[in-house]
Parts: sequence; C-alpha cells; structure tokens
Amino acid sequence: MFSSRALSRMIGLLRAEGIDGVVIGSTSVELALGRESFEGDVDLFVTSTSVLVNYSVLEELARSRGCILGSTWLGTPSITCFVDGYEVTVDLYENLYDFYIPDEIIEGAVEYDVLGTSVRAVRPEDYVVLKAVAGRTEDLEALRSIGGLARSRRLKLDRELVESRARLFSDAQVILRRLSEYLWSQR
Repeated sequence: MFSSRALSRMIGLLRAEGIDGVVIGSTSVELALGRESFEGDVDLFVTSTSVLVNYSVLEELARSRGCILGSTWLGTPSITCFVDGYEVTVDLYENLYDFYIPDEIIEGAVEYDVLGTSVRAVRPEDYVVLKAVAGRTEDLEALRSIGGLARSRRLKLDRELVESRARLFSDAQVILRRLSEYLWSQR
C-alpha cells in the first residue's frame, strides 16, 4: 500500500526522465473511487517513449535514486523506488506481442489531480474490458469484485461504453461473455 503523495512523487520522478503514460491497472479504479491510498503496483502504459528501446533511462534513474529494476510477467521493465516512505512499483507496458491496448482506450483516459500532479488513467469501463481480455483467473476475480462495486453503486459503469470498447478487440464475443458472467451477473 502507498499514499497519494507517493504516487504523485513517483509519477514526477518518471516524468523528469521523460517517461509518461496512462495508468491501466487497478490504480485507475482506485483513482475513480477517490481513494487516497493504493494497493499493489502501478501499471503504466507508456506513451512518451519506448522504455524497451530507451532502457538506459530507467537504468540511470535506478542508479541515481537507489531503485530496483525488474520485469513484468510480459518481460517489459518494472521499477521499484522508495518514495515518501513507501515502496512504489511501476510496471511499464507498451503494445508488444500479444499485449495490445487500442488507441481509443488510451486516448479516452481520464485526468485526475493527485496532490497537484496530473495523472491520466483509463476509465473504469476500459479497465474492466482489459481484465476481460486478459481472462486469467485473477483478472476474472477482479471483474467479479468490480461488479460488486457497481451493483452497490460505489462505482458507476456505462454498460454501452464497456460493450463498445469490447468490440475493439478481435475476440469481442469471448470478452462480452466474460463481462456478462463475471461483471454483470449477480452471483
């Protein structure tokens, strides 16, 4: 768990090195819910540069700040820094191999003010579609959990937007079935 201040400062550190992007993971839902502390890591779809091509920028940041470089499940870079008393991990993604996020989702990102830092994040509707696309057990459980938030009216989801975003992918029928079963169902 880490604070809003730590998130703000970590985004600032990355931007100072020319790395910017859109939050695509669960942090996007936490931002939409107005939370001030965050669980897990920050999944960032990099829009400013290729972190694979410009890996030396991350190496220099890690060296100068005492951060740890690692990699994601996909083999893209990950960086963990101690910021404002918290350990913050940012997993960095870009369209690569089977990992694909349509431009419409990235361009439709929402901007949040996190203690004076502008943080762009995918809409909750886009997050659930990305979870349905991934389809791993943990992703489907996240869908079920978000469905509970939507049914309790703590999180508003535009069903039409969800369904239109699902149609951006070639396996739209599978994605729509997963959304129906794990997000919209009452069980």
